[in-house]
Amino acid sequence: MRRIITRKTAIEVTILLLTLICIMTIWPLRIFADTFEYSAGGNLLEETVTVNLENNAVQKFVTRFDRLRSVDVYVSEMLNGRYISVAVRNENNEELVKVPVDTADYQLPAYVNVPMEIDVEPGKEYYLLFESCRSKYMLSLEDIPENPEYVGSLYSRWAEIPGRHAACYYNYKVPMSRSRSIKCIGIIAAIAFALILAETIYFRKKPEKNTLLTIGKLIKYVANPLNAIVFLTLMIMVFPLKLFDARATDIIFYEIGLIICAGIGFYAINHNVVKQNVGVSFWQSIDNADRPRDCLMMFSIAMSLWYASCYMNDLYDIYHTLSERRMVIWLIITMLLTFTFREAFNIPNLVWLAASLVAGIRYYDVHRLAETEKEYDLHNMALKYGIIIVILGGFVVISLVRRAIALIRKKALRIIGHEEDRTTISAFAILLLVFMAALIIFRNTRWWGVALSVVFVCLYLRIAGWKGRKNWYKVLAGGLMVNFLLSLVFSLLHRYFAGFVSGRFAFIFHTVTVTAEYLSLMAAVATVMLVAKIVAIPRKMGIVVLFKSAWKEIVLFGWIISYAIFTVSRTAILAIAVTVIAVLLVTVSVHKKQFIRIVALMAAAAIICFPGAFTLQRLIPAIVAKPTFYVIDDTDVLVRGGADWDNTNFMCVERFAGLFAEKILGVSLGDYNYPIDVNNYDSEGKPIYDNYGFNGDKSFEFEEQNSGSSQDTPDDQGRNDEGVTAPADRLLVAIPGTEAERHIISEEMGGYVDTTDRLDMLSNGRITIFKSYAKELNLTGHDEMGALLPNGEIAVHAHNTYMQVAYDNGVPVGILFIVVLITAAVLGVSIYKKNHSTNPILLLIFAVIMAFAFAGISEWVFQLCNPMTVALMLAFAGLTYKETLNK
Repeated sequence: MRRIITRKTAIEVTILLLTLICIMTIWPLRIFADTFEYSAGGNLLEETVTVNLENNAVQKFVTRFDRLRSVDVYVSEMLNGRYISVAVRNENNEELVKVPVDTADYQLPAYVNVPMEIDVEPGKEYYLLFESCRSKYMLSLEDIPENPEYVGSLYSRWAEIPGRHAACYYNYKVPMSRSRSIKCIGIIAAIAFALILAETIYFRKKPEKNTLLTIGKLIKYVANPLNAIVFLTLMIMVFPLKLFDARATDIIFYEIGLIICAGIGFYAINHNVVKQNVGVSFWQSIDNADRPRDCLMMFSIAMSLWYASCYMNDLYDIYHTLSERRMVIWLIITMLLTFTFREAFNIPNLVWLAASLVAGIRYYDVHRLAETEKEYDLHNMALKYGIIIVILGGFVVISLVRRAIALIRKKALRIIGHEEDRTTISAFAILLLVFMAALIIFRNTRWWGVALSVVFVCLYLRIAGWKGRKNWYKVLAGGLMVNFLLSLVFSLLHRYFAGFVSGRFAFIFHTVTVTAEYLSLMAAVATVMLVAKIVAIPRKMGIVVLFKSAWKEIVLFGWIISYAIFTVSRTAILAIAVTVIAVLLVTVSVHKKQFIRIVALMAAAAIICFPGAFTLQRLIPAIVAKPTFYVIDDTDVLVRGGADWDNTNFMCVERFAGLFAEKILGVSLGDYNYPIDVNNYDSEGKPIYDNYGFNGDKSFEFEEQNSGSSQDTPDDQGRNDEGVTAPADRLLVAIPGTEAERHIISEEMGGYVDTTDRLDMLSNGRITIFKSYAKELNLTGHDEMGALLPNGEIAVHAHNTYMQVAYDNGVPVGILFIVVLITAAVLGVSIYKKNHSTNPILLLIFAVIMAFAFAGISEWVFQLCNPMTVALMLAFAGLTYKETLNK
């Protein structure tokens, strides 16, 4: 940052970097694309199909490319109302997107553009479903030409209309053609060349202007205008353009959020990166020579957690296998990064590399599936990953064998090494090895425990013999935070902040339960990093010095807490609260006078960051319009695909406030009722048109016209909170009195919940599940997962980590597991207290264990590819040798 360069060089570097970015948007990112228009190619006929409340039309079609941008539908006449509704369904009749379109601006008859922006699978059959939206309209038909490509059937009133096709154009997003791409790249390169030539001529004529400046100043000169342009543009889009919402509350809130984000950006760009005389800096405490390797280790740890998170979203075995093997590969890469030059480049490794590559290629050729086999590509990919694991793992095994031989040789010859090179196995390591052995012996058909034991024992041995192990917990904390930042970027680009169906934001996961686990882990790490910065600053130094030292940790903590709030999950908020309190109690036991200061700064971080996090998560994914949805994702189909930026089914301030108040605080703020098809409703939220599209007397009852939730009738896009809140939330005050009431609520919650037990109802039946598992516990465990519930259903897992381990592997193994966690937690506190002034990041051990232990009470979080398990096993690394315990 302090390196000196000339102003001419600075300008040239800036031009070249911006040119490279512009070229990359064309290739390989291919952000800009062409549109391919396809139609059945028939003649437009006078025949029509009527669509109203009682009659839908369905057009089957086959996709040509992988991105359906829009569909142009020929509407001959709007008989009643003003909206048409078009949905896309797949071959399993699952609704992928649903779009109401206002036809008031079209001069009918005409083609009405229906924006889609959804990813599809080329060559697969899909269905266009035409429905009424408090309307009645006529769709024009076309005939089918001779010898056409495949044209799907058209159905009306559930009967096929032979020889006819809905008059439509299917518009696909396709990569920009090679010729256009080359032309655009050539134009960009020419502009860059012209600019460089111009500045060269300028500085030749005025060499005195070619002064010196630092790289840090160059970054400020470039980044400050970019930051200002980005956020000023967004603020103008919010108001006065009102592209995202027209309501004053949302406009004001979004503007505040953007101001906060812009302020954070400006401070990040312009603050002086200098070592403070007070406080701690985890980054500056790492030697310069070690930083590149440690950064790579942080990234590899982050990627291992990324694929563990992918595993949690996968629903099929083959995808589980792929995520599992990718995760293991990145963990092995973490081990390889601990190698010295001699450990990496030697004759045994070269021999292994040559032999394993030849054997691996041969093995792949023999065992790969043919293209005619089902899912051949996925199985072959899994096979490749398995071979890569064997090849990379071989280097780790060779290094461990060589190290073991060297240690034996030194002991036999009585060679005494340097004190820093010595590692002695700890009592905790022995306890952990006993537990791992128990997992293997009592595996009961489960092989993930074997894989977990092998992978992490190898990692522990590598860490113990690694000279940079003193930085392990700094690397681990950095890796966990890098993973959160990667997840945050993915969320901002690809996860819509939807107000319905549930309105609970699941971040990068398909359920808020897994999100709660993940965020409690990240909150624990962020708390440790923030607390360490706070307690290192003397209280007399003031808030300004504290902010300069800890601003990154403050923002990080505030952002994580904000996303936990977005889940509107009691589990997430309670898990984070307990974890944070536990970490604070340990900290306060050493720094007794810092409690109020820490709590106040944490609260301020959450309050300040919340508007910014909310605003970016609401706006950015809508602009990008490349949303990711999961198979069991409950996001409303009305905001799937490239939904309009001002779609009122996105999350808004009013909707979120009402949802949070009801779900978390148990307070009702009234129903939220703000429809997407605003021209169908008046200012009081009552429908202007009835379900048949007639504009009649508005005095009819709202409920009688089915104008409540959009789920009441398929043609109604009105919104309120009905049916969104979990049944248990209605029972915070009292248990229902009659047997009939209890039976109804029990059926709503799955049919097995004990409605006489408030705790069972508030926990969504977990107490019943615990009891069912407890009845079947034994000493050796079970081959199959699942316990029988009172209603005859099978609970796939126990929703409790400790119960699950005892059920899977036997009660003794379950007890041993609890002992391991308690021992590790005690050691974590002891190590922190010994080293709080010199290495406060060691509090991370206790924090990760507490996050895992509490999450394990209500969920099953101990499994090879659960992110919490990966973090826990990585946190154990330093406890496995005495040198860490004796610090």
